[in-house]
Amino acid sequence: MTHYLRRARGLIASATLSSSTAAYLATTSTPLWAVPVVYVAAVLAWCAQWDYGNHRRVLVEHEQARRAACRGAAPLVPCCSVWRHSGGTVHGPDCALPPDTKPDPTAELNSACCTTWFVARGDQHETDCPTRTTRSSAA
Repeated sequence: MTHYLRRARGLIASATLSSSTAAYLATTSTPLWAVPVVYVAAVLAWCAQWDYGNHRRVLVEHEQARRAACRGAAPLVPCCSVWRHSGGTVHGPDCALPPDTKPDPTAELNSACCTTWFVARGDQHETDCPTRTTRSSAA
């Protein structure tokens, strides 16, 4: 649990309390006091949604760092907006990397020994495949 999630839960509780207070004020002899309380409840709910988004962002960053550590590579630094939104698989036209350092998306397909090997991610081969070697599970 991140501190964003704790704060978002507190903000949601405060927004709920403010909403119930506004409902009470609307039914009493002072209904105009309900308007600013509703505004406060809306602001608290908006802040809670903002913190929920930050919580999800932190979880994604931690998962990406964990996966990079499992692969033994250094964490990747975002180089363009398309890379950030595709999870690091595709680069966009505004990419800051030089063209020769960008990964070739067809490199694995071109190095595949047969179509079944590529589709099965290295676990199966066609009957007429020349290599018939399976991909290591350590890779």
